Amino acid sequence: MTYNQQHKQLQYKSRLGVEFLQDYNLTDLTEQQRCELKKSLWEHGVIVVRQQNLTALQLKEFTRQTFGELIIGSSYETLDPDISPDWQSKYVSILGNPKGETEPVEQFAWIWHQDKDSIPRIERLDMNALYVVMLYGVEVPPEGLDGQPHTTEFIDMLEAYNKLDKEQQKLLENISLYHKAPVFSKEAIDIPKKVHPIVSTHKVTGQKGLYVGSYGAVPVGMENEPEKGKQFVQDLFETVLTRTPIYSHVWQKGDVLFWDNSQVMHRGLPYDATKYKRVALRLGVVDNLEVES
Repeated sequence: MTYNQQHKQLQYKSRLGVEFLQDYNLTDLTEQQRCELKKSLWEHGVIVVRQQNLTALQLKEFTRQTFGELIIGSSYETLDPDISPDWQSKYVSILGNPKGETEPVEQFAWIWHQDKDSIPRIERLDMNALYVVMLYGVEVPPEGLDGQPHTTEFIDMLEAYNKLDKEQQKLLENISLYHKAPVFSKEAIDIPKKVHPIVSTHKVTGQKGLYVGSYGAVPVGMENEPEKGKQFVQDLFETVLTRTPIYSHVWQKGDVLFWDNSQVMHRGLPYDATKYKRVALRLGVVDNLEVES
């Protein structure tokens, strides 16, 4: 990154990444504070609560109390004896290299995407369901491969839509995409499972944004020309990248980062796993407002 690029990023005032509930413990929130947390998340798309000290079980129980029961993630029951039991619980995934691996398990997340997990296979949910992901930084590398602080990057897909030309907005409002399970999923299949419009209306705020999903999405009508369809999606995303600033969350140990997948795309940035340890606990949940509607 050049100095000018860094300077532009420093000047960029994003609605994403607001710090919330300073000096509060997520295990000890009132019902009103839980409601305020969700309100802030719908408003800002990405929020962070810092200086937390949680076990995987505490993170899961906070999620149930705040967002509801529809938690999506690993369903293993047996603990790994080589990993701290504090980092393990049903539905909680461990990203990074907790055993000192030199090939981090989350390399698949180093490309731009919107988390989908099991959403394409849950019939009653749209692709732009209120699917929230939480990532808790237990151990944080001091830097990435670029020598800069360890970050996760986000693009505001509501802003991305607003920055398109009116003609392009109108064109995209008539196009839908096929979505399928993530390629790393054990249940992934070649046939896409869901159709969703590229222009998405947020379930709470009513604002329009783009829902692109990932590089595997194919426009309806191009399913017999998958490479052409994927190129269409890639070209659209390149336009988004040229017009929409990137928000970079700089990690601190103890951060719990929340993001609403119906509003943002994101990617992790690589780090040197031969030098540094990274342990991040990941958990996804569909908000109960979605389930009850």
